[in-house]
Amino acid sequence: MKSRNLKRWLAASALALLPAMAAMAAPDGNWVQSWASSPSLAVEKLPFDFWRPPAEIQGTVRYKMRVSAEGDAVRVRLSAETLGRDVRIGAATIALADASGRIDTASMKPLAFGGAASVRMPAGTPLLSDPVTVPVKAGAILYVTLYLPDGVAVPQADPLHVTEVLTGADRTGAGTLNGAQVVTGREIVSAILVRSAKDARTIVTFGDSITDGAGAQDPMMRGWPDQFATILRQRGLTQVAVANAGIGGNRVLRNEVGEAALARFDRDALSVPGVTDVVLLEGINDLGLSGLPNPRGPGAHPEVTAADLIAGYRQLIARAKVRGVKIHGATLTPFLGSTFPGYATPVKELVRQELNRWIRESGEFDSVIDFDAALRDPANPQTIKAAFDSGDKLHPSDAGYRAMAEAAAAILLK
Repeated sequence: MKSRNLKRWLAASALALLPAMAAMAAPDGNWVQSWASSPSLAVEKLPFDFWRPPAEIQGTVRYKMRVSAEGDAVRVRLSAETLGRDVRIGAATIALADASGRIDTASMKPLAFGGAASVRMPAGTPLLSDPVTVPVKAGAILYVTLYLPDGVAVPQADPLHVTEVLTGADRTGAGTLNGAQVVTGREIVSAILVRSAKDARTIVTFGDSITDGAGAQDPMMRGWPDQFATILRQRGLTQVAVANAGIGGNRVLRNEVGEAALARFDRDALSVPGVTDVVLLEGINDLGLSGLPNPRGPGAHPEVTAADLIAGYRQLIARAKVRGVKIHGATLTPFLGSTFPGYATPVKELVRQELNRWIRESGEFDSVIDFDAALRDPANPQTIKAAFDSGDKLHPSDAGYRAMAEAAAAILLK
């Protein structure tokens, strides 16, 4: 190739790369929360058997997560915000996955916190790592590995929150953790932040187990939020992050498994980097536990009315609007026939219908996502469609979560 032609080819190639380069972040780009796991509470006595505290973990702990937005640098947020003891971090690393989903050891980098490789995280506080230059694509899989010299009791076990744990000495730099146990437990990692483009933003999906993804088959596809992130990628919207702030068992008005929505909304939604929108789907546990025996006593859970929950929603709406964040109300999904004793009754169903009418018709939310309509059985609208049921008449299947994601996309991506 002649010199003049070579220069023309190089110039044309550079121009062709400009759109791809612009899609990645500049050094002054916007930080967004590209993955999330909201801190839950340690609860000794739980209302149903499937909510249980996990075993204490110690040693090398490896987390695997799929980020939703692309960028050129990463920060990791750790959390002891709901823990009763300090957490010592002996060492930490971050790495990309290779094409097979395993750790790409060539990409592994150490994490530091204020320049220190080892640090103590005081009980009740979060800890944010220093930025690490790691170019990530939307949908990329990352591994975060921590060395915990002391035992840590993470609050909540959950099949979708899977951790590899290898006891003994620090193995944070290892490509594989031979002999590790697979443990289900809420992550000490509460967020992955990605530096993306200047116009990048975060959509927070806020709620309970139906947001967290209970019933989904793949821990890397946590319910409708990950299905929604897939739709974003399919449409080329790689700078929109989705932060899943769902906690199984969570309620609007009172603490259960996780602080009540009214208590955690600022931390898990309004303070999230880059947040522009919050999707609120919560209240079914307030209804389900209403009037049931309280294992932590004394007596029963207080009765919950539609007016109680509407008052709670109005507080969340007001707090979002003060911060300039759009809040989208989601209708409560069908639950009649739930396999959990006393959880769903005809009387509670009437309250759900009253709430959904208010969500649809009040005009107080910025928009409404009708998850109820997306999931209900046309022949019996008080119950979830069989094809969308994970098996307990409450939590959707993967197909149900896909239907929810499509309903959300129809509203959020107008």
